[in-house]
Amino acid sequence: MKKFMPRIHGKIFISSVIIFLLFFLGMGFGLNPAEKGENQSQKTKKAKLYKDVYPLISESDLYCSFFVIEEKELETKIISDAKMEERNLLREHDIFNINKGRIDGLEPGQMFLILEIGQKIRNPITGEKFGYLALRRGRAQVIEVGENRASARLEKPCGQVTVGYYLVPFEEKGGLLGVNLGYDVTPSEEEGVGGMIIYMLRDYRQISSGHWAVIDLGEEDGIQFGQQMIICRDKENSLEVIGNLIVIDTQRRTSTVKILSTKEPLRIGDIVQVHY
Repeated sequence: MKKFMPRIHGKIFISSVIIFLLFFLGMGFGLNPAEKGENQSQKTKKAKLYKDVYPLISESDLYCSFFVIEEKELETKIISDAKMEERNLLREHDIFNINKGRIDGLEPGQMFLILEIGQKIRNPITGEKFGYLALRRGRAQVIEVGENRASARLEKPCGQVTVGYYLVPFEEKGGLLGVNLGYDVTPSEEEGVGGMIIYMLRDYRQISSGHWAVIDLGEEDGIQFGQQMIICRDKENSLEVIGNLIVIDTQRRTSTVKILSTKEPLRIGDIVQVHY
């Protein structure tokens, strides 16, 4: 009897495989054309959805852009190169000295955002003042702390970093995946709805997709991070939608935005409205 056991087991295994294949194929052939078409349609929709979703806000947008700071005076700043060399320009991984220390609450390992404070920002049309331009220039990590001095290492610089730049606590932020809503919408013709572009980097008189700008709408106006807005221009006493943008930073009265798409170059004074 023992000699027949392996053969019996083998036959049972083969029979099980055949039954499983017949059942599986039967399920496949049992689908009617309508069901097959529905599954294919669902797959196509999912593929299109994932294709449209992409990074709308990147790490560069978060840590290398600019915003408007209302008060120019900041307390913590870079005072010298750690080697006390007579040079102002710092490179990645360079060590520099800070004018604050243990008595100010600094600890090893703390991360700071480096800021260059620039020009005054105002509405070029109305003259309303908003504060000063703050350009993000990189990050720094505190590595050594004294009583009233500390040393930090420059990490991931954005452009030039020099002695005299300021430091503020670093806040980790995440990028944003999403769908570009475009600008195929009708603008509101009501007076006073929305705001306008009030600042672009000094090297640009006009900007297009991928560039940053500042608008005169902020948290007080209900503007939120990741919000998309349309861009309009007054043409022959009628508003024409010419592009759209996404908010990458919000302050009390202003926001920094990135242009997502546009059909013509943008300029200061172009109107922005909530994406309806």
